[in-house]
Amino acid sequence: MKALSGIQLAVLAWSFSAIVATGQEIITPLGVVPRPGNEAPAWKAGGLNEVFLYDNAPQTLPVVDDFSVDRTRHRNAAHGDANVHLNEVVYRIVVDGESRADMAFMTDTSYHYTFQVEEDTLIIVVQPNPAQVAIVRDLGTYPVQEQSMFVWPPYTVIDTAGTSYADTLALDPDLLQDSLLVYTVDADPRTYINPDNSTRPWILWEDDDAYVNNSFPINPPTIGVATLDGMDRTGYPYDPLNPNVNGSADKLTSVPIDLAYSAGDSIYLSFFCQPIGRSGDDLAHAEDSLVLELYAPLEQRWYRAWSSPGTAAPDVFRQVMVPITEEKFLKNNFRMRFRNEATLGGMVDQWHVDYVRLDRNRTYTDTVLQDVAFVDQQVGLLQSYTSVPHAKFIQSPAAYMAAQVDLGQRNNDVVDKFITWGYQVGSDCGWSATRGSYGNNISNNAYSNFNSVHPVNSGADPLVYDVGGCSDAAFLDVKFWTNATPDVCAYNDTVRYVQEISNYYSYDDGSAEAGYSLNAPGAAQAYRFDTQGSDSLRAVRAYFAPIFTYNPPPVNYPPNGSFIITIWKSLNPEVIIHQNVSFSKPEYRLWGPDHFVEYELDSVVPVDGTFYVGWVQTNAVQMNLGMDKNRNNQDKMYYRTGLNWSVSGQHASWMIRPVMVAAVDPFAGVGEEEAYDGAFTVYPNPAGDTFSASAAMPGAAQVELVDAMGRVVRQWKTPQGPWQVADVAPGLYLVRMLGRKGEMLGRSRLMIQR
Repeated sequence: MKALSGIQLAVLAWSFSAIVATGQEIITPLGVVPRPGNEAPAWKAGGLNEVFLYDNAPQTLPVVDDFSVDRTRHRNAAHGDANVHLNEVVYRIVVDGESRADMAFMTDTSYHYTFQVEEDTLIIVVQPNPAQVAIVRDLGTYPVQEQSMFVWPPYTVIDTAGTSYADTLALDPDLLQDSLLVYTVDADPRTYINPDNSTRPWILWEDDDAYVNNSFPINPPTIGVATLDGMDRTGYPYDPLNPNVNGSADKLTSVPIDLAYSAGDSIYLSFFCQPIGRSGDDLAHAEDSLVLELYAPLEQRWYRAWSSPGTAAPDVFRQVMVPITEEKFLKNNFRMRFRNEATLGGMVDQWHVDYVRLDRNRTYTDTVLQDVAFVDQQVGLLQSYTSVPHAKFIQSPAAYMAAQVDLGQRNNDVVDKFITWGYQVGSDCGWSATRGSYGNNISNNAYSNFNSVHPVNSGADPLVYDVGGCSDAAFLDVKFWTNATPDVCAYNDTVRYVQEISNYYSYDDGSAEAGYSLNAPGAAQAYRFDTQGSDSLRAVRAYFAPIFTYNPPPVNYPPNGSFIITIWKSLNPEVIIHQNVSFSKPEYRLWGPDHFVEYELDSVVPVDGTFYVGWVQTNAVQMNLGMDKNRNNQDKMYYRTGLNWSVSGQHASWMIRPVMVAAVDPFAGVGEEEAYDGAFTVYPNPAGDTFSASAAMPGAAQVELVDAMGRVVRQWKTPQGPWQVADVAPGLYLVRMLGRKGEMLGRSRLMIQR
């Protein structure tokens, strides 16, 4: 996905009242979560109009989906793919049954002028050029719409009597020939194992507007849901220009299903649903509704069968039972779809759908699932961290391993089950391990949630990652499993996570559910990390969620945020061990969700034991740092908006990662702005009316004064001071020395004070 321009970013703006504040901590819903591989198919892509028609195998009863795997059809085909075939070329203009590439016409009359002189009189004869009947098609929609209309040639003919030729003057045509390439995409060949052990086509849902995920639901029946919100399939707002408008948003539409049964077969459709969940938007509105619609094949029409207002009990999954008895639905090629009404400006007004079941011979009381499943996602076997530097880990592996890992499970059946569990680990450097037969739950677990304990670095057979064979970085595939008999769905019995051990520390799971902000100049946030022994800190990575809000007054535009990367040894007393000279601002990597941006430190910083990583804001702009709401590291998150530090009120994890010096950096390859090593001293500092440099940088040709928002407020062509700043507002500034070609030679921080 190509990066967006500043103007395009500014368009992604909305004003939400759905902002939760704890003191000066502000939590905001996500506004943009680009989804890799789901770029919107653009008309005129590659100079051609294209449309892709997806073939999907039909389904038969029973139909079951608990969303622990993604069974949506991702509409990301492109011409040239092996499963894509050109089916038809539809031309825009057809005349007499013929279409040519050079066709061009006027939609109003063009003329033939004849000039002749008779007895000193100029006679002008005007005749319309011959009209033709054309079929003109609208290639912007499919199936295409067409109309018949008269068209004329795109030229004027001027014919002067007494000459052997006529002049033809070209006109700008109103209609130009164009074409639409219609492709078909083969059905997905994968298969799905139903709870009755029968095989079905993998694809159940013909579209991918809904977001299949483990991040946003709270205590679902099984791991994984389909989330409907105010974002389209690409992860962008449906209506960024009118973000507060409410309207129809996501759809989750089934492929055709054979429902040719009699009403006496007692067919029921059931599903679970939950509003809100873990998004940053926790305000319920009645109009933010979830709707179920059923399709009558012979009528080719959708009917509303059920709906719920957005004021339903938040964060609670309830099961809905819908009988299907009307003859118009009991046909082959029946379909069902969920859709939501939402604010069209971002990841707001969420509804989560889980465990859809459609079958015959059911009753209204058939609400029990004979299913034991995970409900939580686990992110590895480390203690507190989700990643640690490889160089530190191999020095003391046991110190970083968790004593145990707790995972939430649920027995959805009303009878007790004999449940066992285990896990296994594989690595990219040959080492693997399996642990099982250490835990079970055999009684009093009917229709309840319970915690499964997985011993790691404890018990009779402690496990410690062996990454000695990995060269400077390791990637470990951790797989947890649970087993019960009977158990109707095997897909939700496994959770997996790839754990990276390379060159950084992290607490977050890599996905943001909301944005975190402070809104005061001078506000600071500090994230605690603990390392074994000493280390060398070279950079800070952060994920800023692309949220663009206008909340006047004042206008808030996150890219205008400004901060100074700061490293502390302690907060009480406050001991700063490093602060960047240069100002930083939120940057975004919009080609996919949760991509971090790396901010280099001006110099490598030695750290040992406890240290804190964060920044001090230089303005009041809300910058919307990504916040992972699935992992709670509140006790390590500190913020300050006045004189004293406070523990964050958020049960979450900031998406900030300190990066250490290492021989190998898997993050490398992402272009970042280079850090400049040059530095010089300015005096007096603080300055009043003038300031100077202790020595000119070799090759310096220009001096710039840059404010906290990155704007150049003064420029001097001479690299020798003193430089006048009497009319510059007091505050913190950056002084930059530039070479003759504009290259950065050095920089220093200056406080102007009066």
